[in-house]
Amino acid sequence: MEAPSAHVFIVEDDQLLATALSAQVETLGYCVAGTANTGEDAVRGVLQSRPQVVIMDMRLGGWMTGLDAAKSIRRALAVPIIFYTAHGGDSVLKREVATMGNAQLLQKPAQEQTLLAALAGVLRWSRQGS
Repeated sequence: MEAPSAHVFIVEDDQLLATALSAQVETLGYCVAGTANTGEDAVRGVLQSRPQVVIMDMRLGGWMTGLDAAKSIRRALAVPIIFYTAHGGDSVLKREVATMGNAQLLQKPAQEQTLLAALAGVLRWSRQGS
């Protein structure tokens, strides 16, 4: 059904969380295409590796937020983005994500089944849109 080998790019400024999320993504059967801890590195890394999905933290090191990085990526590449944040209750953020198309908002920490459902959902939507 879903391509278990889909490549996922992870953007997280906390190295411990990035490592744990990478392990979780791999446990779910996906490949980690790369990681970044700043918005600037995320844009470069995603455009270079061209993953099927991006998991994006909202608060990053550097001058870009996760939302800034996602918008910059989306100008060049129509990749699904899962925003992974501890600030999922922010109504402005919810509106921004809702207007992006093929983007989801997950509250940290997400249970494995929740993450799996989000990945499968954005990949399914992406395939239907192509």
